[in-house]
Amino acid sequence: MAQQADGSRQLPSTTPSASGPTAPPPPPRPGISLSVPPPITAAVVPPGTARLSRSLWVASFVAGIAVVVLGFLGRDAHFERLKGVIGGMVPDGDAQAVEGATAVVFLGSLAMIALVVAMEAVLLAVLFKRRVWARWTLAPLVLLHAVVTVITADFVVAPDPDGVLATVLLASQFILAAAGLILLFFPSTTAWLLSEKYSERLSERRA
Repeated sequence: MAQQADGSRQLPSTTPSASGPTAPPPPPRPGISLSVPPPITAAVVPPGTARLSRSLWVASFVAGIAVVVLGFLGRDAHFERLKGVIGGMVPDGDAQAVEGATAVVFLGSLAMIALVVAMEAVLLAVLFKRRVWARWTLAPLVLLHAVVTVITADFVVAPDPDGVLATVLLASQFILAAAGLILLFFPSTTAWLLSEKYSERLSERRA
């Protein structure tokens, strides 16, 4: 602090400098964090076998839905045909009972086909999120698919030229699903599915 000529001390000047007000001090720097941010998982493109399998599955779903739609649109003709079959099996049954049994058998067959298609579609969507267990669940479901195809064929396929399209669709539905399932067990598809587990383990080690 400077002194004047008479010995008194001079207080520091509080007037702002010509260059303007003094700049405020910089904000404190953030502390060092010991936590490591999680790594960004790169999108893994499915291999060609997996994409081909998905296309075959989708074609199978389309064939199954076509069977259900065509069968429902032609339900009157199927009802008349099945009434004669069920009436011959139960000759003493009344007309209402036979008609009710016919509706249950036919519509139940269509519902079974639609249910199998829906379950396969859900599992396929889960599998393409690289969940290995969905592949093993699809395997027995395809066997159930074959059983449903055999059981429902007599009820949803007319034994005349009009039933040729339904027969082709039913057969195509199962064949496409079986081919799609086989492709899911190819080595390239297996490596793609298992890469999800490898990524999860790598993230756990880095955490």
